[in-house]
Amino acid sequence: MSSLVGSTPLDDFLNDSSTDTGELLERIGLLGAMFGVLLATGLIVFLAVVHRGRHREVVAILRVVGYAGAVMLVGAAVEVAGVASIADLGWIDALTYPTGRAAMMRMLGGLLIVLGASRSEQTVALGAVDQKGRIDKVEQQAPSDADALVRWLPSSAFAFVGAALGLLSFASDGHTVSRGPRVVHALVNLAHVSAASVWFGGLVGLVIVGLLRRSTRESSARDVLRFSSIATVALIVVTLAGSLMTWFVIDGFGDLTGTDWGRFLLLKVAAVGTAVAIGGYNHFAVVPALERSDDADAMVVRARTTISVEAIVLAFVVAVTVFLTTASTN
Repeated sequence: MSSLVGSTPLDDFLNDSSTDTGELLERIGLLGAMFGVLLATGLIVFLAVVHRGRHREVVAILRVVGYAGAVMLVGAAVEVAGVASIADLGWIDALTYPTGRAAMMRMLGGLLIVLGASRSEQTVALGAVDQKGRIDKVEQQAPSDADALVRWLPSSAFAFVGAALGLLSFASDGHTVSRGPRVVHALVNLAHVSAASVWFGGLVGLVIVGLLRRSTRESSARDVLRFSSIATVALIVVTLAGSLMTWFVIDGFGDLTGTDWGRFLLLKVAAVGTAVAIGGYNHFAVVPALERSDDADAMVVRARTTISVEAIVLAFVVAVTVFLTTASTN
């Protein structure tokens, strides 16, 4: 009986259980951190480049940016716990691992985003908005007026620095296994994640604005059209960078069906293709109809529906990407 205690099978079982727990924690943490980075960064870009609306919309979007930063911070902490469990190390020692260092960058970035989002609600008035969403006065109202059209005026660099750290963290630990030139792979990876954040965060920004805004044909079309041109560029960058990273990793087309990494990649490509199709329908069918239709409210509802579905699909893409990042390429 005593010979069973401390036996090798038992030790192996305990070790395997610890590793499984660590991998689960790492994936959960990475999911939260990646979701937070993409959402916070994309919303910051949306506010700076796309959004022209009311002050309360800016406040609401910045609140979501702060929540995303908090998710990013907590997710990165859970990720470090997973790395420590896998390597059987303390937290401090786990930070010496490449994945640990990247998680630490995400923790710091999340903290800065939370601080920046709470200190950057300043806006500048562009004019007043009438019932049809048109600007009928320029520089006549203060940003705090309910019907004033405003743009965001960043007053703190914390959020920008935090977003930059979050994006750079994925270049430092690799979006996936790197088999190409390390520097080139890191730069391509950075471009891929940055473009994805612009696409995903912009869609969420449009959803938030749509929920808050009293629907008007012209104001909704203006925001969607402004974002559409940016999303097109982001989509091109995502596609090119993703294709190049795939070329770095796979040895042949058989890897796409013969490995876990390849199967997750095919699932991701299918989901991205679905999002592109929805976005194309929105750009080429819904928005033109929104501009010319007499039934403005119905077209606004349709635009919000397609944008919301596209955002949900991209959220699924983020989840698949986490498994893709940690899947085996053998």
